[in-house]
This record gives sequence, structure tokens and C-alpha cells, in this order.
Amino acid sequence: MRTEGDLERRFIMDEKVKSLYEELATELNLEYTMKNITTMTEDTPYRVSGFGQDKKAAEFICKKLAEYGCDETGIQEFHTYNSRPGTSKFTLIEPEIKEMESLPCCHVEATPEGGGIYEVVYVGSGGEEDYIGKDVVGKAVLVEVSYAPATPEKAVIAEKKGASAMICMNWGPIDQKEICMRGLKGVWGNPTPESYQKIPKIVGCSISRPDGEYLRDLCKNRNTVKIKLNVTAERLWETLAQPYAIIKGSEEPEKFLLISAHLEAWGPGVTDNATGDATQMEIARVLARHKDKLKRSVYFVFWNGHEIAEAAGSTWFADYFWDELSENCIGYYNIDSTGMKGTKIYQADASRELKDFALEMGGYALGEEVRYNTLRKIGDQSFFGLGIPSIFGHMCFDDEELARTNGASFGWWNHTTKDTLDKVSLENLDKDNKAQLAYVLGIVNSEILPYNFEYTARDINEKVQDLVEHTSKIMNLTKLKEQAERLVKNVEVLNSFIHSVPKSDQEICSNINHVLLKLSRTLTGPFYTATDKYSQDSYGLSILSKPIPLLYPLYNMLKMSDEDLEYKLQYTQMLRNRNYLTDSLRAVSYTHLTLPTKLEV
Repeated sequence: MRTEGDLERRFIMDEKVKSLYEELATELNLEYTMKNITTMTEDTPYRVSGFGQDKKAAEFICKKLAEYGCDETGIQEFHTYNSRPGTSKFTLIEPEIKEMESLPCCHVEATPEGGGIYEVVYVGSGGEEDYIGKDVVGKAVLVEVSYAPATPEKAVIAEKKGASAMICMNWGPIDQKEICMRGLKGVWGNPTPESYQKIPKIVGCSISRPDGEYLRDLCKNRNTVKIKLNVTAERLWETLAQPYAIIKGSEEPEKFLLISAHLEAWGPGVTDNATGDATQMEIARVLARHKDKLKRSVYFVFWNGHEIAEAAGSTWFADYFWDELSENCIGYYNIDSTGMKGTKIYQADASRELKDFALEMGGYALGEEVRYNTLRKIGDQSFFGLGIPSIFGHMCFDDEELARTNGASFGWWNHTTKDTLDKVSLENLDKDNKAQLAYVLGIVNSEILPYNFEYTARDINEKVQDLVEHTSKIMNLTKLKEQAERLVKNVEVLNSFIHSVPKSDQEICSNINHVLLKLSRTLTGPFYTATDKYSQDSYGLSILSKPIPLLYPLYNMLKMSDEDLEYKLQYTQMLRNRNYLTDSLRAVSYTHLTLPTKLEV
């Protein structure tokens, strides 16, 4: 059986799309882009959600989008569970007395009046395995900022293990004394009655890399390390504002590509994310000048609540516009951290079905090789459950620089006061602008949507086969296996048909696009999330990197006794998840729908 890596690229760029890109790319203007970046940086240097400058920035963006000639502009308001960072005082009291600079994390508990005294335990990345053999009950855990796991999950784990406080050591090189600002909410978007209980009730603060390594070394030398920590913070419900614009297509205006960048930022937030906002604004400006050449519509949104409230704006949007997104959204494109200095490689994080498109279209726009990475739920990927194919692309650092900065994938200055205008590279900003425009036009104007579900089908099938091989003694997965194999065959037939039809036949192209969207809506949520499609997994959740998250606990059950209560409870859940997944595949067994071709059913 061919693996994902063995598949031949099948995406062929539409010549009309290529020609339109060549025309519009000449109108991208770095001067305009930098002017908008500078305005946001100077006029609204502290765009943290709910502090006021975020709304001022929203009004500025909305005004510019109207000036550009977008068909519709406005500001969306939504109510969200937000946080206000207060103050943090951090003192090492054992084995020595030493004051250390710190900043409070967001969505944390305040310390008791006068502060609290905590023994410190170093737990590395703060994943489950990092706690083995360590007693952290009532103590403060020292963790490294990283994506393994993401910071909100670190907080969830720390609280589960009994820790009372969490200290975040910044990434970056050892000589950088900046402090990285973090949020520890652990729940994506607005909480429900159930998820509200999962928000960590833990004290949290951030310290610099040098101070973090100093504490780490003290802990590793088996000294008793104690600190006094005084943190103030509050959680509250408040109304936030985010700007949007719509440019209507001329042929299928009801169908739309959703494009986003997050509005708010830890000040001054130049590369995270004034550059991304400005890139999106520049694309809107160019497209508005040529709206009559767009086949489908483009919906631009600038998310608020991204940092502190953990994707609050995009989650509200997904919930509020569910029907419209489900029926008419052809794809989602998130823009973040464009134009960073020192970056050398363009990387496209994309849904599997967009792999060919991401490599070919991006490579064409830049005239150089593009690196592909399978998209995970980071940023504002609030549309996984909906099954909307997505791309997040930007210039990235090479492995040497990442090693030097302890994995600081968005720059050592990310989420610090040093994220300033000098961190922008005009050359890299130009590359980002061109690649983003190419991806937008490639999805908006392609006659047949550029999705190859053979990657997705084979990935699902391989993971199901592995489950069958290793966990069949726990659960019968025969029907799921049969449906996964059928999916692969049907997608192969579908792809062959796609490459045989004339793109001039609009009715057939429309039917094909209907099938492709049906596949995306049906496969993505069940097989690549750990919850149902109406809910949200948390940011960077570790289990999402595991094969078929909804059934992955089967592997852990192999280590349990079938007499254990946890085993019995988990077994029932796995049965239900198995049935859900089998039904999902059965729903797309008839992938021909209205296509004039015969598929195995």
C-alpha cells in the first residue's frame, strides 16, 4: 500500500489562476504594508484584549478596509470570558535571597494576600511524562515555554498533578533577559458549563531565560528551592470588538474563503501580529481593486481574544455563523507572524488534502521550494470540527536558529516588549505577501477546488489498520476497517474522474466541488479532533498529534486490567467513538453523489 509520502502530486495549477496571480502580484505594495504596520505599532502599542487599544485598532482597520473599496465592512462585537493581568513579584528565598523580574500570566489565580511561599520543582516541558517520580503537590512547577505540550496544556497537567503554581521559563537564547507573556486558560474560546470546570485554578507567572536556567540548575543540583510569589490577576466577562470585510465574487458569491489574522497582541506586537494584520489588509486592498475577477467571495476577519481568551473571537465566529460556514465556506486561511527577520524557509502548515496545492502554488509564487507541515490546531484554527480545509503559511526559522533559541519558532522576542519594528524584514514580508495572495487566488478562483483527499483517506486507513493490529483483542474494529479501505478506493476513483473532466463544464465542476466539501466536512472533525464537531479542543493539545485521537485511548487500555474501573469506563466511551467514526466513513462511501461515475458502495 502506498503511504502518504509515496503519492504522486496531482495538483495542476489553473492557467487562469496563474495569469491572474501574475497580474495582481505586481500591485502588492510593501510601502503600504509597512505604513499600516507602523500605524498600528505607534498608535496602538498595547492591543491586549479589553484594555481599549484593541478597539481603537479595530476601528483603524475597519476604516482602511472601507477606503479600499470592500463591499461590506463593519465591527463585530461579542461577549467573552477574558482576563486582566495584574502584577507579579518573584523572590527566591532558598537556598539564597534573590529578586527576579516576572510578569503575571493571564487566566490565573491570584496568590493569597501578601503572597505565597512555594517549593520549586523543575518539570522540563511540563508534559505528563515529565512528572514521573516527582512530588509537586502544593508546590510551584518550573516549565519551559514550548509546544510540547503547549502552555495552556502545561497548566492543565500541572493542576491535575497537584501543583499550586506554575513558572514559565522563556524560550530564546541564554543572553536574552526578556520575559514572555503567556495565557494559561486551557479552554478554547468561551467555556460551557462543563469546560468551565476545566479551566486551571492555578497561580502563574513568567520569568526570563537566564533566571529560569538559574532556577533549573538549582533544582537539578537537588537543593531545596523555595520562592515567595505575589501575583494579582482577575478574570471577567467583557465585550470585545473585531473588524471584518467582505469582497463579493462575481460567479459564486455565496461561496467564500475565510481569511483571518489576530488583531490583539502583547504590546507592541509587531510580528505577532501587526505584520499579519497588514498583510491581510494589503491582500484586501488588491482584491478590492479587482473584485470583478474573483469567482468566489472573500471574507476577512481580524480576531480579538486570540492571546488572553484563547481564540475567543474565532470560536465565537464558528459558533455564531455555523450554518453559513458549514454550507458555504470553501476554505480557511490564517495569517500570523509574517515578515519576521532571520527567517529563511517558507513553510505551509496545511490540511492533508491541501498538501499538493500548498507546495505547488507556494513554490510558484516564491520561485523556491516550500516546506509542508501537516496542520495542527494552533493559532485560530477554530474550524477543525466543521471540517474546513485550512492553511497557515509564513516564513520560518531554520533548524540551526531554532536550536540556538531553544525552539523559539516565532522569534525569541515573541510575546515580549522587544517585538518591535526592527524585527521586520522587508524581503521576508514581500515573500509572505506574495505567497498569501497566491493561496487566496488559488482557492477563490480554481474551477475545481484544489483538494486531494487521497492523502487524507490513506492516512486514516493506515491509522485504522494499526489500531486493528494492536487493539483487536480489546475491541472489534472490523466495520471501521472495511469502511476505511472503501474510502481509499472511492477517493482514487474520484481523483481519476476529476482529472478526466473538462474544467469548462461548470455543472460537473460544481458537482465535484460539492463532493469535495462533503468529504472535508465528514472526515476532518471525527478523525483529527478529540471532541465532537460542535466543541473545541484546547490549543496545541498533545493527543491531537496521536493517531485518531478519539480512539487513541485504546492503546493505553492495553496496559490496564479489564477489571479496573478506568478500563470499564473507557471501554464504553471507545465503543461510542468507534460507532461515530464508522458512521462518518459510511456517510462518504457514496462519494459519487451527483457525479456521472461509478464508485464502490
